[in-house]
Amino acid sequence: MALSNPDAYKRNYGFWSDAEQASLGQSKVSIGGVGGDGFQLGVKLAMMGVERFSAADPEEFEIENSNRVFGANSRTYGKNKAEVFRDTVLDIRPNATVEIYTEGVTRENVEEFMKDADLVLDESELTYPDVGTMIARQARKQQIPDLLVMNIGFASIATSFHPQSKNTFEKMMGIPKDMPLEDIANMSVDLSRCLPYVPNYADFASLEAVQESLVAAQQNLVAAQEGLEAVPKGASLPSISPGVDIASALGSTEAFLHLTAGVNNKRRNPTWAPRFRYMDAYNGKSGVINFPRVSHYLGLAAMVARSQMHLNPRASYRQDERDARS
Repeated sequence: MALSNPDAYKRNYGFWSDAEQASLGQSKVSIGGVGGDGFQLGVKLAMMGVERFSAADPEEFEIENSNRVFGANSRTYGKNKAEVFRDTVLDIRPNATVEIYTEGVTRENVEEFMKDADLVLDESELTYPDVGTMIARQARKQQIPDLLVMNIGFASIATSFHPQSKNTFEKMMGIPKDMPLEDIANMSVDLSRCLPYVPNYADFASLEAVQESLVAAQQNLVAAQEGLEAVPKGASLPSISPGVDIASALGSTEAFLHLTAGVNNKRRNPTWAPRFRYMDAYNGKSGVINFPRVSHYLGLAAMVARSQMHLNPRASYRQDERDARS
C-alpha cells in the first residue's frame, strides 16, 4: 500500500526504514480517551505516519484542559474531544480516516470501536476500571496489544498487555477473572497496582487528594445506582503539560515498536506487563520497573519521608487551597 503523502515523512527515514514507514501507514490504532495523553499520543502517531484511527470520548473540552492539551483552545471549548481529535488529525493528514465515538467506549460499541485495529490505547481514566476491562477483553479477543500510558507529574509510565499473556489488565488491577462489568464499576482503585512510579519529589498532599477523589468517584457510582445523594466529587486528577508530553513521547515510541514488530529491523521489544517503562524529565531518571507494587511503596515511602522533612517543593492542592480558587 503506497503512502498517501510520501513527502510528509522524508525526515523519518533518518531513524527508521521504508518498511517500517509502510507498516505504520498500513496500521489502524484505536484510542479510548482523547482528552489528555490519548490526544497528544494519537496526534504524534499521525505525524509519524499512522493514517487510520478510531477515537472514543464522551466528554467536551473545557478551559482546564488547556494546561496540557493543544487541542483544547478557545475555538474548541464545549466541543466533543473525539471530534476535535478527528479534526486535528485531518488538518495534519487530510487523507487519514478517523472514526469517532462521542458516547465513549461502551459495551454496545466496543467491538465496532476496535474493529480491524492493530493496537488499542487504553486512555480511560482510573475511575472507570470497567472501561479498561472492556478494552482489555476485546483486545485479547482480537489478539492485539493493549497499550496503557499515564502521566505522573513531570514523568510518565507505560506498559502493554500481551493478548496471550497471563499478566492481564485485570490481574494488574486486582480484578477477578470473568467478574461482571457492573461489579467492576463498583470497585475502588488501588494505586499501588497501577502507579508503579511515584516521584519522590512530589507533595504527598497531592497524592492524598487523588486517592480521596478515586474513593469519591466509586462512592458516587454506588449512590447513583441506589438512588442516594452524591458526595462531593473531590479533586480532579492533577496533570501538567511536561508530563503529558513525556507520556506522548514514551507512548508513541512503544506504539511504534508494536506497529512495526513484523519488520525485522533489530528493534527492542515493546515493554510488556508486568514490567513498566518510565521516564522523568524532572530528575532525569528512566528505565524499566520489574516489580511494580514494590516500586510503588518504595517511591511512596521516599515521598512521605521527604515531605515530612520539608525537602520537597510544596504544591497547592489541599482542599482549602482548591476551595479558595473555586
